Amino acid sequence: MSAGQRRAALLTFVFLKQFIGHTWAQSESSVPVTPAAAALLISAASEQAAAELLNDTRCPAAAAGTGACSAAVGAVTTGFESEAAKAPPTAPADALLTQSHRSAAGQGGDVRGVSAAPLGKAKAQVIAEIREENDWKNNLILFWLPDGWLESVPRMVRSWARCYVACMLLYLGTGGAWAYYIYAVFGMRLFPGGKMPAGRDMLEQIKVSCMSIPVYSMLPAVEEWIMERGWTRAYTRVSDVGLGWHILYFVAFMTSVEFGVYWMHRLLHDIKPGYKHLHYIHHKYNKENTLSPFAGLAFHPLDGILQAIPYCWTLFYIPAHAITFELLLFLTGIWTTNIHDCVDGKVEPIMGAGYHTIHHTTYRHNYGHYFIYMDKIFGSLVSPAEYEAATAKGKTITAN
Repeated sequence: MSAGQRRAALLTFVFLKQFIGHTWAQSESSVPVTPAAAALLISAASEQAAAELLNDTRCPAAAAGTGACSAAVGAVTTGFESEAAKAPPTAPADALLTQSHRSAAGQGGDVRGVSAAPLGKAKAQVIAEIREENDWKNNLILFWLPDGWLESVPRMVRSWARCYVACMLLYLGTGGAWAYYIYAVFGMRLFPGGKMPAGRDMLEQIKVSCMSIPVYSMLPAVEEWIMERGWTRAYTRVSDVGLGWHILYFVAFMTSVEFGVYWMHRLLHDIKPGYKHLHYIHHKYNKENTLSPFAGLAFHPLDGILQAIPYCWTLFYIPAHAITFELLLFLTGIWTTNIHDCVDGKVEPIMGAGYHTIHHTTYRHNYGHYFIYMDKIFGSLVSPAEYEAATAKGKTITAN
């Protein structure tokens, strides 16, 4: 790696570190807990939760439930309830906290950690909105199931079923339409040498994909389960953070994803057992006449999850809009359809099919996700023009 590439990599790391540190510091602030809000918390949560919130040294967590603890919390509750009667009915912090913690108490949420900044909402309210959005998505996709079925199974099963149906429809619908247009409609123009994949190759790719999609669908389902517990940095409304922050968070989120996907993909090549037992299944399709849009999801299921998981781990340290996050996960299914069609759209700096076809040919270049920047930074980029020039001269391009 050259000095310039090392400098660019360092700047990327420093940017992410500073940005994450800034947003994490913001999240440490909390909603002001006034007597009225605290009294509600005591009634909605356990004595232990109340003691932790009030920092009442008379009732340590270890003594929760004892007579002394009950007396201490009872004394505090009495004082707070009398103060609550005097509190203005329109106090903003109390109103926000009251609404959100009633939701949390009713849904089994954790009412002890109330993170407001940079979201401007209590965590429990964000969780309630995430659950509401997930229910809406379930009803949208699974409307055809018998009445009462969704309510009869755990929430994670509902999410998995929805993601599985959506992924299958997206894969078969997008892949089928893409293949029809590039082969049947524009095949003679796009593939003048007849280098189109055989039907048996596409059928094998469909078989491998359909066997893996049930496992792929577990990733967004598990992530939704985690989001519903308030363990991520997801928010539900752009107005929660403001448009400016929303854009900055999106850029930072995708920068982290690009970095993670690049290195996950590269390590699946560099670590020999990973390539042999996981990634090779995808790289059986390594020529123009075997690659097709249906190869986009034809991975070992663990391989596919590993290359998508940077989206999920990034949500733990960079805020992201909840529905946008899930749309981005499913967008990768369309994107992988595109980059495996062997049609060079010449859309630099986007990592299009021209670049990815080279990856399937040399195995050591163009590991990136949507853009070419990470390959450029880490010295693994080969453009279609460079590859064609080297091929015309009979040279073999080797890894840096």
